[in-house]
Amino acid sequence: MTNAIDGVTSPSRSSWRTSWRTLAALLFLLAVTAGFYWKLTISREYTYLEGPDLAIQVRPWLDYQAREFHAGRLPLWDQYEWGGQPLAGQVQPGTFNPLNWILFAMPLERGHIPIRTLHWYWVLIHWLGAVFCYALCRSLKAGVWASLLGGSIFALTGFVGHTDWPQILMSSIWIPLVLLFFARVFRGERPRSSAAMCGAALAMQFLSGHHQVPVFTAVLMGGLWAWHVFGRPQGVSAWKQHLPHFLCFVAVFGLMSAVQVLPAVEYGKQAVRWAGVPEPLHWNQKVPFSVHAEYSLQARSIPGMVIPGISLHANPFVGIVAMSLALAAVGLGWRQRNVRLFAAVALGGLLLALGKDFPLYRLIYATVPMVEKARFPAMAVVLAQVGVAVLAAQGLEALRAGSRSKFVVRGLLVFSGAVLAIYAGLAILHREPANYGAATVAAVALALAAVLAWLTRVPGREPGRARIGGALVFVLFLIEAVTAAPRLARFDRRDSYAHMMESQQDIAAFLRAEAGWFRFEVDDTEIPYNFGVFYGIEQFGGGVSSMLARVHRILGHDETPRLFGIRYRVARTPSNAAQVPVFQSRSGLKVYRDPRIGEPLWTVHPSPCGGADGLRVVTRLPEVFAIEADMACAGQVVAGDPWFPGWRAWVDGRRVRILEAESVVRGVALDAGRHRIEYRFHPGSGYWGAALCALGITLTACLWARDARGVIDNPHG
Repeated sequence: MTNAIDGVTSPSRSSWRTSWRTLAALLFLLAVTAGFYWKLTISREYTYLEGPDLAIQVRPWLDYQAREFHAGRLPLWDQYEWGGQPLAGQVQPGTFNPLNWILFAMPLERGHIPIRTLHWYWVLIHWLGAVFCYALCRSLKAGVWASLLGGSIFALTGFVGHTDWPQILMSSIWIPLVLLFFARVFRGERPRSSAAMCGAALAMQFLSGHHQVPVFTAVLMGGLWAWHVFGRPQGVSAWKQHLPHFLCFVAVFGLMSAVQVLPAVEYGKQAVRWAGVPEPLHWNQKVPFSVHAEYSLQARSIPGMVIPGISLHANPFVGIVAMSLALAAVGLGWRQRNVRLFAAVALGGLLLALGKDFPLYRLIYATVPMVEKARFPAMAVVLAQVGVAVLAAQGLEALRAGSRSKFVVRGLLVFSGAVLAIYAGLAILHREPANYGAATVAAVALALAAVLAWLTRVPGREPGRARIGGALVFVLFLIEAVTAAPRLARFDRRDSYAHMMESQQDIAAFLRAEAGWFRFEVDDTEIPYNFGVFYGIEQFGGGVSSMLARVHRILGHDETPRLFGIRYRVARTPSNAAQVPVFQSRSGLKVYRDPRIGEPLWTVHPSPCGGADGLRVVTRLPEVFAIEADMACAGQVVAGDPWFPGWRAWVDGRRVRILEAESVVRGVALDAGRHRIEYRFHPGSGYWGAALCALGITLTACLWARDARGVIDNPHG
C-alpha cells in the first residue's frame, strides 16, 4: 500500500520516513473527514439515514445481511419481501462487496446494526475515497499537501460529499484507483499488471452495490483506452504494443465482475423494473431516452461547480479553490501528459453528466451496451470531479514550485469582484439573495489570490513558504467545503423514520410470536419502510425498484393471499370484512388476521384421492426450506414461494425437477407415502460468477508478481 500511495518503487523512497509520512497523511485525512462530518461522528442528534430510500430500503438490507453473516450464512435470497427475491441479483444490497462484509461482521444490538456503526460506516467510505484519491495524486508525483487537497476535494465536496446512498458512494470511491492504474499504463509503468489492476478496480465498482456510476466509468474508460491504443501519435504499429494491455484489462474486469454481473443478468431477465416511467420495464425493454433527459445534469448546472446551490439531480460543487487550481494546471502544464489525461477525464465526465445537453449522448445511449439502463447521467459528474481534484493537486504543485500565477490571481480577482458586485446590486435594490454561499466563495477567491501572490513572490527559494502556502490553500478549501456541507436530518423529529421504527417494534414482537408459516401485508402509508426485511418477518410487500415478473402479474388478484399465505394485515383499518383485529400497537396501528388463510402449503392431485395428506414445515431459512409430506396418493406438493431458476429440490435425498405451479409458485411431484422435500437456493450464476472472479483475482496476482519480480531482477530495466 505504501508504494501505491507514494507512487514510487525505489528503495530510498520506501524508507521508514516515507512510511511514517504516509501514515501521518492517512491519519490526517481521517481526522479531516471525521471532523467535517462531526454531526455523525460526535453528535447524536443527526443522521444521514432519514432519506426515503435509505430508511425504506438500504438500512433494512444492511440489517438483514448482517444478521445472516452472524448466523454463518451468505445472504443470497431475501425471503422477507414480496414472497422472496434473489438478493445479489438486485445489485443494490452490495452482497458481494468485501468492504460491506466488515460492516456485517460488527456487533449487533437486538438484531440490528447500531446507528453509530452505520454513521462511521458512511464516514469511513468518504475517508477511503479521500485515501484513494490521495494515492492517485501521489502516484502523479504531487506533493503531500497537494495530494491531501486533491483527496479532500474528491471526498468532501460535489457528488461524493453530498450523496447519501452508501452503495452509490461505494461504487464512486474506486474511480481514483481505476485511473491510478490506467495512468501507469499510460506512462508505460508495468503496463500488463497495471492494466490488470485497472480492470480489477473497475470490477470492484460493479461489486459495490449500484450500476449507474460503474457504467459511466466504463464508458469513459472505453474512450480513454481507445485514445491510448489507437489515438496517440507513437507510430503506425504502436497499437500492437498497447492492444494486449487493453485485452488484459477487459479480461480481468470481465472475470472479476462476473460474480455480480451474472446474478444481475439472471434476475433482470426474470424481473420487471421501475425506471422513471409509469409502467415497469422488462429486461428487453430500453429505458426511454426521455428518462435520461430528465435526469441529466444539464448545462445550466455548470456554474454550480463554483457557486453552491446551483444543481440539478447531482451536486457538482467543488469550489473556487479547486477550479482555480485545476485551470492553473491546464494553463501551466498542458504539455504534460498527465495534465492532458486528467483534463480529458474531467471534460469527459462533465459531458456524460450533461446527458441530453451533450449532442453525442444520444448516440452513446443508443449504441453502447447497458448505458440505457443507467438512467441517471447526472451521476457521471463524479468522474469530472475526480479529474478536477487531480488537476487541482497538480496546479497547486506547479504554483508551489514557482510557476507564474499572475493570470490565476487576476482571474480570481475578476471572479470575486463580479460576485460581490452582484451582491452589492441586490443590496442597493433592497432584494434579499437566496443564500450567501456565493459571497463566501468570493471572499475565499480574494484570499486565495492573496495566498498565491505571496506564494510565488520569490519562486523556488523558500521551501518553508511552499509548505505554508499549501496549508493555507487547504484551509481555504475547507472553508468553502464547510459552507456548502451536506444537510443532515435530526433524529428528534416526530415524523422521522427513526421515531416510526421505534414506535412499531411491538408489532414485530407480536408477529414473531405467532405460530406457523405465514406472511403479512401493511398499509404503505403507515409503514413505508421494508418492515419485514428490517425485522426478519416474511412480508408480502415492501419498497423495491424491481420485482419478479411472475409475482408482479398476480398483484391484486383474489387468489394471491391464498397462494402466499397473507394471513395478517398491519393498518388502521381492515382491507376486507373477514379480517379481525388481534393486536393494537402503541403507535396506534392494529394487526388484523384473516381466519380464511392457512399456511401457503398444499397438495394437488391429478384425480380425486380418498385419503388426507399431511404437510409439515421442518426448516424455514432464507436459502433452505424443508418439508415433511405424508401423501395419501401421488400428486404435487406446492409451496407458496416464487419460482426462480436458482432453486434446487431434493426428495428423500434425490434431486428432482421443480415445477412452476399456478404460473408463479413452486412445487414438486411425489408418490404416495412419507417423503422429505428439501429446497436449497444454489444459483448457478452466483457459483459460476464466484469461480470466474477467483480466476480474475489469480490472473491479476500472477501478472503483478511477475512484473514485480522483473523489477527486482532488473531494477534499471
